[in-house]
Amino acid sequence: MAGQKRRRWAEVAALPERTVVGLISGTSMDGIDVAVCRVAAGTSEQPRLVALLAAETVPWAPSLAARLRRAHLADAAELARLDFLVGEALADAAAAVLERLGGQADLVGSHGQTICHEHTITTLQLGEGAVLAERMGCPVVSDFRRNDIAAGGCGAPLVPIVDRWLLARPGAAVLAINLGGISNLTAVPPRERPAAPVIGFDCGPGSMILDELARRFTNGAQSCDREGRFAAAGSPDPLLLERLLAEPVLTAPPPRSLGQEQFGPAFVDRLLEERPPHGDRDWHDLFATVTELTAQAIARSYQAHVARHLAAAEAIVAGGGAHNPELMRRLAAALAPLPVTTSERHGVSVDHKEAIAFALLASARLDGVPGNLPEVTGARRSVLLGKVSEG
Repeated sequence: MAGQKRRRWAEVAALPERTVVGLISGTSMDGIDVAVCRVAAGTSEQPRLVALLAAETVPWAPSLAARLRRAHLADAAELARLDFLVGEALADAAAAVLERLGGQADLVGSHGQTICHEHTITTLQLGEGAVLAERMGCPVVSDFRRNDIAAGGCGAPLVPIVDRWLLARPGAAVLAINLGGISNLTAVPPRERPAAPVIGFDCGPGSMILDELARRFTNGAQSCDREGRFAAAGSPDPLLLERLLAEPVLTAPPPRSLGQEQFGPAFVDRLLEERPPHGDRDWHDLFATVTELTAQAIARSYQAHVARHLAAAEAIVAGGGAHNPELMRRLAAALAPLPVTTSERHGVSVDHKEAIAFALLASARLDGVPGNLPEVTGARRSVLLGKVSEG
């Protein structure tokens, strides 16, 4: 940033602690999550979060958000423009939070905005790292998913290694659940078993279908089912629910990565064609069915692919869906008798865990620590994640 000393890669690598900004906009596209972290350099196999200095969610400008929601239909020129515009928006968000904090970043880890993700084939996140590096005056690690795909993996999820860094505890395995646009889980072995494999994969929809239903039900007035009120006013359709749970992408074994391609607007189009709502009650039943779908997809994923290998003592939930009491109620019922809490109770921000994750993954990249888990993504080997940009 103007008037501040530019940080260089070698200089930052020599620091025992770094101020690292993590940035991500999830598949729900509800804003840019910014986490300013103090991170200790990795002395063995992992960086260490010393402190979360600031965390905010900065809304997208409405005009840019509208373009991003149409980006899956865009031509090459529009995608190229959006790549730079998203880079500027990410820099604006990070700079605003740093200015309020009164600090400067040593390093930025930016996941950006996913526009396309094809399991094991390709992936596209917008938010040009060179723009961020020029604006922020420090090295930027971005485009985290491609190295894993190049090594034969599916490029997602990438947070399981960070779940191990942040949430592993002695004497018991835990189940970390993220309720973003897509839901995913990580089964974290006990801390005294650092060599034990982590199990992690995408489970199914999180809030993605609910958000799109809310936009259509309210003609754009609401972008989510606030506090699960629509779902709480309805009842799940058992036949539709079982049909949805039988979708091949929800019954496929891990590794599994999901996105807009499976549960975006086109999925909602088909759902509304299959069950066209004729009044508020029908809409509410759809919300209830999809909310139960999210909960059951997670519970069935755990039972089918995790429980027999690593029985968890507790489920720890993060992500925007943790603020939906109806979804949390249904998830607790689906996972019973497994206790369900939130990451806040374990000292990790519910809303900013993934932004924290990309701050840690950027620091790991700086230290030469691989950031993927082959047992999670299916990659042939562990690899360094992310491309480096310097202004």
